[in-house]
Amino acid sequence: MEAVFQKTTEELFNEIEEGASIPDYFSKNEREMTEISLSSCLRSLLAKYQVRKADLFRKAGLEGNNYGYEIFQSDKKTPSRDILLMLSLAFPLTVEETQRVLRYAGLAILYPRDARDAYVLFALKNQISVYELNALLHEKRLKELGR
Repeated sequence: MEAVFQKTTEELFNEIEEGASIPDYFSKNEREMTEISLSSCLRSLLAKYQVRKADLFRKAGLEGNNYGYEIFQSDKKTPSRDILLMLSLAFPLTVEETQRVLRYAGLAILYPRDARDAYVLFALKNQISVYELNALLHEKRLKELGR
């Protein structure tokens, strides 16, 4: 899943701002581009963490649901942000990996100024389960994941 890039994202931003031609930008930075799909990203995380899908779905609270399998097979449907957060906690992924998964899905990354997102970030950092996080969110009268 981890691509090896020669330039930082900031350097690429600067090139876009300073450049006169977008075709030149792409020809100069062809190797800096990434087109990883969400499903391939998730499959590579399965391999990295050596997790079985059935175990992952159980930990995420998605057992008995074919939808989880569909997420890993195709990019036809974009799962909700909550579903991806539940999967991230079930792996458990790092904050950085979770943010990357959200980006590949085209969804908003976690924002620490948002109370609910702050709880999710805390749960990721401290490897708190989906069930424990939902209990915290319920206690604070915030929307639980998957509800």
